[in-house]
This record gives sequence, C-alpha cells and structure tokens, in this order.
Amino acid sequence: MNRRLRVGTQLQVTGLVMLLSLCSLLMAPARSAQEEQEDAARRLWNKKFVEARADAKKTPAKSQTGGSTRPTATQPKTEANAVTPSGATTEVVQGELIGITLWRLRAATARDDQSKPRLLVQKDAAASGPYLPERVAADTPFKEGQFVRLSIEAPRENDAYLYVIDREVYADGKMGDPYLIFPAQSTPSGGNVVTAGKVIYVPAQGDPIPYFTLTRNRGDQVGESLTIIISPQPLPVGVGLLKLDPAQVAEWEKQWGGPTERREARSEVGKGWTVAEKEVEDSQGKRLLTQTDPLPQTIYRIAAKSGGPVLINVPLRIAPQ
Repeated sequence: MNRRLRVGTQLQVTGLVMLLSLCSLLMAPARSAQEEQEDAARRLWNKKFVEARADAKKTPAKSQTGGSTRPTATQPKTEANAVTPSGATTEVVQGELIGITLWRLRAATARDDQSKPRLLVQKDAAASGPYLPERVAADTPFKEGQFVRLSIEAPRENDAYLYVIDREVYADGKMGDPYLIFPAQSTPSGGNVVTAGKVIYVPAQGDPIPYFTLTRNRGDQVGESLTIIISPQPLPVGVGLLKLDPAQVAEWEKQWGGPTERREARSEVGKGWTVAEKEVEDSQGKRLLTQTDPLPQTIYRIAAKSGGPVLINVPLRIAPQ
C-alpha cells in the first residue's frame, strides 16, 4: 500500500513537472513576441531621435541678419526662426515623443578619481560631493536623501518651450501644490527652448544646487511627480520657484495629456555621463547631440496632435523606509 502510494505520488510529481515545463514552453514564445514588439517600438522611436538630430545639423535656424539664432525663453517662435526638417522617416511614429533620462548621483570613489575625463557634478556648500551621474530607469525607487537630475530631449521639427512642474505625492494618491521649477531664475535667455539634438538638464549644472534631493516633507509622502510640458508657444507663467494654480495645471493636463507609452533602454541602465553629454550641457545649447551620441534612457510616446503642446507626468518614487 505504501509502495503504491509512493509510486503514485512520484507519477503525479513527474506529471506536474512535465505540465509546468510544457506551459513554460508555450508561454515563452508569447513573452518573446511581446518583448520583440516592445523592442521594435523602441528602435523606431530611437530612429526618430537620430533622424531629428541629423536634420538639426543640416538646417540651423537663421536670423534676419543671416546668423544662426534660437528664440529666447520669452520670444514667440516665428516662421523666420523655425527649424525645417530636411528629410522625413519612411516609418511614421504617431503622436509626440519625449526623451527623459533620470540621473542618480553617487559619491565618487578613489577608483573614479583615476578616470579621465572626470564627469562629475560639482559639490555645493551643503553637500559632501563631488558626485557621478548614472542612468536609472523611470520606475526606479530612490532612497530618501538621494540626489537626482534629469535631462530632456524632444525630436521636434520646430523649436518649442519646456516647462517642469513639481508636486509631492502622498500615500492616498493626493498631490501637493504645484510649483514651477523650470525655467528657473538662473536659466539663461533661450535656456528652455527645445530643439532637435538639444538636451536640457534640470536642474542645470550652473544652478546653485544642481540636483534634487529626494526627502519626505510629510510622513505619508511616497514621492514626487514631475509634470513635463512642451509647448510650441510660451506659457503665461514666470520663472523660478513659483506656486501655480492647481486648477490651471489640471486644465493643462486635460488639454495636453493623453494615452502614454514608455520604453526603456534597459541595457543602458547604470551607465555614466559621457563626454558628449557633458559637453552639451557645458555649451548651454550651442553643442547639439549627434547621431552617434547616447539616446535618452526612457522615451515616452504621447497620443497627441503632432507639433502641438504635450504633457507627461514622470514619477520620482521614494522607497519605503
């Protein structure tokens, strides 16, 4: 009796293992197909960024006096200073793309000090830097007290204007008051103008504190929400750390938001700031990224009218204590 029971149990276990193995084999092609579909979308989006960078090199904006120029942070875009693409991709990306790279800053080590060139965010009086920027995925939970920056790029045919709004996020899903954090008082004229190949860093290296410090101002705070707006025309707001009307921000979200997809460059997670990316920031918009320079870590596609205002919300999660 016991022998039959053991044999029967062994047969059941063997059958269960075979069944699980069969299920795994059946599920593997489905996962592979889904991953392949995501990779195909990311490759297409990458191509859009690469082509936009190439077109930006070929067709710089011109002023009425014949020199290259860009509209300032308060100057409306006109046909005279708009960038016209020299070519178009044969594959069409529906909607608008925004590239976001989150940079987590870690303290430099003795080994890092031996690297050349040193791609460091300089320390400020309140911190014990210097720090090295490293790429992280958009869904990364940050430890409280960690330093974070972000860089933003959009493959737009024409110049547009970038605005970043910050709100605290609480455990019940509610948000704090919205504050405009970019453009800042220290942002130079034209510093919030987005154009193909131009990357904008928030906060900028030249700001008094060139990073965000993720801290809880309330015990139930679980993170921050950064609202990224790209508009073909300047918004009726000022600069600096300004408190905005929540109803106005809600209206912008309703008008300019939409269904959003996100694709990560998983193989790039953990990689550091490159010489090209540092040169782009140091040049304050004069040096554009080329086709061979690194692409954004995370790309968002928003189902919105091409060339119009777009809005996305990027979460900065604080890990549980």
